[in-house]
Amino acid sequence: MPALLGLARAIDRFSSWLGVVIGGITLLMIAVGLFNVFGRFADRYLGTQFSSNSLLELQWYLFSVIFLLGGAYVMSLDEHVRVDVLYGRLRPRQRALINLLGTLLFLLPFCVIALWVAIPWFQLSYGMQESSSDPGGLLRWPVKLLVPIGFVLLFIQGISEAIKAAGALSGHYEYRTQDELEALRAEVQLDRAGLDGLLVGLPDEAEAGTDAAAKTPDEQRKK
Repeated sequence: MPALLGLARAIDRFSSWLGVVIGGITLLMIAVGLFNVFGRFADRYLGTQFSSNSLLELQWYLFSVIFLLGGAYVMSLDEHVRVDVLYGRLRPRQRALINLLGTLLFLLPFCVIALWVAIPWFQLSYGMQESSSDPGGLLRWPVKLLVPIGFVLLFIQGISEAIKAAGALSGHYEYRTQDELEALRAEVQLDRAGLDGLLVGLPDEAEAGTDAAAKTPDEQRKK
């Protein structure tokens, strides 16, 4: 189990790195979207040719990257949408059992089925070098390649979630939800703020003691 938990931590680190990449792509998508907006206004009133179909398609291509490749990162943070309203009220071992069964019976098989459908779909698009039907549009097969890649990443993260759930059931892993982790972080920040508040007055008291010691005996008697 320790070796498997090490594998799960490695997968989580990879998903965290992927989240950083997705964050950069999100900023790029926003920049392209803003350029498209201002470009259309410039084309309309200034007669320029800043906007194009390729830039418009690039914007939703980048959104596809965020949506399809960011699923594994969201799952690693336990921020994905849960339909079970009772999940948050269960004990950690019960939640771990639900996650283990849900991952093994639903998530991983669904990823396999999605790959079975998406890979031939991509191969057909790549074989014919499918491109956009709009003038100046982009190739279609790169965005279709994102579908199998996204489900591969989701499958890998699902393995990590299954390992952590099994570790929680066997007592080798402390299973906590993201809400519980956020609550712990908040408690730590409050404790740190209280400690900082206590330490704020210490330098002043130390300086007061130093000033009193620096005064002469005559000055202290006058006071």
